[in-house]
Amino acid sequence: MSFSTILQHNNISIQAGQKSSGFISVPGTPVKMPATVIAGEKPGKNILITGGVHGGEYPCIETAIRLAGNLEPSDVRGTVLVIHPVNTPAFLARMQYYGPYDGKNLNRVFPGKATGTVSERIAYTVHQLQQGADFYIDLHGGDIHESLVPFVIYSKVGGEKLAEESKQASAAVGFPYVVGSVSDNGSIGGAATVGVPGFLAELGQCGRWSEEEVHQYMEGIENVLRFLGTLEGEVVENLGVQFMDQMTVLKAQHDGCWYPFKALEEEVKKGEKIGEIRDFFGQVLSEYFAETDGLLLYLVTSLAITEGDPLAAIG
Repeated sequence: MSFSTILQHNNISIQAGQKSSGFISVPGTPVKMPATVIAGEKPGKNILITGGVHGGEYPCIETAIRLAGNLEPSDVRGTVLVIHPVNTPAFLARMQYYGPYDGKNLNRVFPGKATGTVSERIAYTVHQLQQGADFYIDLHGGDIHESLVPFVIYSKVGGEKLAEESKQASAAVGFPYVVGSVSDNGSIGGAATVGVPGFLAELGQCGRWSEEEVHQYMEGIENVLRFLGTLEGEVVENLGVQFMDQMTVLKAQHDGCWYPFKALEEEVKKGEKIGEIRDFFGQVLSEYFAETDGLLLYLVTSLAITEGDPLAAIG
């Protein structure tokens, strides 16, 4: 499905040399996603940028809002569509990970369902837009309970050529780490399954945002747009990037209290203890060990933990 079909259905103009804003309705739900389309004066790629798939990740949401405001048709080749934010119900409810209507993690239900729950319908609508894109950028960040180092994830689902294209664009963000993923139920996995390259970027700490973080994010995404030929100018090469083959995520086996024993960005060896979950009487319920050698890309910072939630990720 093309951008124009969905945008025209929502009364958002898409004409070369024009910039338009409005709301994309998610059929069968009360959800309306604020969106801005910047249609360049010259032909080029269709770029889809989303921020706020998770409602508590603020640096990426502010970055998406500013990108939508700053990009002008005279600067752009092709078309850039920015959604800012995607998960408006979770954003307004100040929720981490999950949506208030169905308790689902939006970034675990792609490609979504046209007749599913609210989160599944949001994913389905975004997936229709993905299919009209030549490249997909999904902006994330440290959720309300997460601490992380800046890194970028690209999908390996669509085959070697698609993965390599996504990997090289990921490096252009300028973050220190780029890691591959084989998940097919997240945003970038959903795009890759229909042949669309892209990446998911992470920047931010514990549900906060700062001007410095937004500035860093803006510079990185603008550099990617130059790499893709959407913006003119010289591409800044990321000489210090460290490529990682995959990311291993440790998940909670119990409800309770989480006690990490390692620090963010610390190198760990296979078998080293990462942390443990204790009950409300201080008794250990479960222990967590590194499944591989690597580096801690993110850690959950909240004392409270729920069974099934991520605890830490090792790149």
